[in-house]
Amino acid sequence: MKPYLWIAYDYTSTAECLKMLDTILAVHPDRQIIHEIGRPTLIQAALEGVPIVTEFRQRLGNGQTLVADFKGYDVPYIAEGKLYYAAGTDLVTVMATAPNEAIQEAIAGANADNKQVAFDLMACLDDDWKMQRAQELADMGAKLISCHTGWSEQAAGKTPSALIAKVCQQLQDSSTQVVAMGGLKPSNVKDLRSYVAAGKIFAIAVGSAITRSPNPHAAIDQFLNEIEQLPQSVKPLITA
Repeated sequence: MKPYLWIAYDYTSTAECLKMLDTILAVHPDRQIIHEIGRPTLIQAALEGVPIVTEFRQRLGNGQTLVADFKGYDVPYIAEGKLYYAAGTDLVTVMATAPNEAIQEAIAGANADNKQVAFDLMACLDDDWKMQRAQELADMGAKLISCHTGWSEQAAGKTPSALIAKVCQQLQDSSTQVVAMGGLKPSNVKDLRSYVAAGKIFAIAVGSAITRSPNPHAAIDQFLNEIEQLPQSVKPLITA
């Protein structure tokens, strides 16, 4: 198989978020795309009392994977994860810097509910520390790790390319797979060829390159076309 396209909807307006989702689904209703409700949207929806997970789930009639990017830290499963799972989320995110006990709780909870959890490396100090933490997470049973270059880092000129390469190399003997994210453009997809072939890339996550594009449908097609040119993975993708 080849990596999934993962679209991140990072809006501070729930109405704008749902409008973009509807716009994308109107043209791409049956593509195997992962849809992520971004943390800004989750927070705003909570303030507004909007059941955003339910709204997304009802629109994803073909069973597309739904992610809640709540970036949990303390008791992430009990505090929030199980509630998002129950509402219809397939996968949640937890910060990789969370205590090991919280990591283990998140993994156990996801396994018990037959769901998934991805651990986000964004807050780790530097790439060497991120590599070390990725290995520790894999050793604890993590199936998915997000190599994430955040907005603040992107503004300073950082890209995820070097981090993705280092983490994939670090995890080459592990079954753990990587979500590549953070300022990626269609032209960056080909740079992931060797890691895709080795079975290390689960998904390619894209936010504003699609959701802020003047033509999101064309942007989606560009990403999907680039993904289609990637080699088949030597290992099956983790079931989201």
